[in-house]
Amino acid sequence: MAEIIIPIGIVSGMGLIAGVILSLATIIFHKPVDEKEEALREALPGINCGACGFSGCDGYAKAMAEGKAEATNCTPGGQATRQVLSEIVGVEVGEVQKIAAFVRCNGTCEFTNKKMDYAGTETCYGANQIFGGPQACRFGCMGFGDCKVVCEYDAIQIVDDVAKIDPDKCVGCLKCISACPKNLIKMLPAEDTSIVACSNQEKGGGVRKICSVGCITCNRCVKACPQEAIRMENNVAVIDPELCTNCGECREVCPQNCIQEMPVKEKVGS
Repeated sequence: MAEIIIPIGIVSGMGLIAGVILSLATIIFHKPVDEKEEALREALPGINCGACGFSGCDGYAKAMAEGKAEATNCTPGGQATRQVLSEIVGVEVGEVQKIAAFVRCNGTCEFTNKKMDYAGTETCYGANQIFGGPQACRFGCMGFGDCKVVCEYDAIQIVDDVAKIDPDKCVGCLKCISACPKNLIKMLPAEDTSIVACSNQEKGGGVRKICSVGCITCNRCVKACPQEAIRMENNVAVIDPELCTNCGECREVCPQNCIQEMPVKEKVGS
């Protein structure tokens, strides 16, 4: 009988000691609940997208509670969420310009063509492994819809082999940006600005051969912009949304019709 009771007693004693140690550790290392941080976390949408610049909603709530982040960084939450967050941290917030994802390509079937027939896995990632994809423009959208698959808000549709994003539905979760192997998608102001719908980094002559709406580095938009908001970067026009006043001068002079106004109101074409 002793051979059974003694081991049971030893195990029970060890369990009791471990329980006491854990209880003491909980008391010693207990961290007081930060009510402000909890309230901020509760107000956030909880999708942990990282659009705020932090690892997720927990990290963002903690940073706001510690005064290390503004209450206007949550794009998916929209103006209503920003208002609640601002009230919790005790600051006033005005209207924040809505931003949305935009595909910097307008090379639809009408304006460009394919260089080969692709019969592999119908994903942008897979197609991109084969000579940069089937499209004549190796910088352009392949239209297999990897971005559409990851979008939980039905904001992306594939139209004539090019992804199109509805700025009214886009919440800025950034998932489409991570999904695009061509790095075509950027977060830009969703209204009252002009954007360049092209990412081709070849020089003018090469672009003309493969796409009738690609940027040809003619610099007309750069010269026409009264705000000096446009620069050439890797042979593509880039518009600084902070400087752009949406005057439309660049759209008027662009010979390729590759500059669009947000939100896009009509199909771009010649």
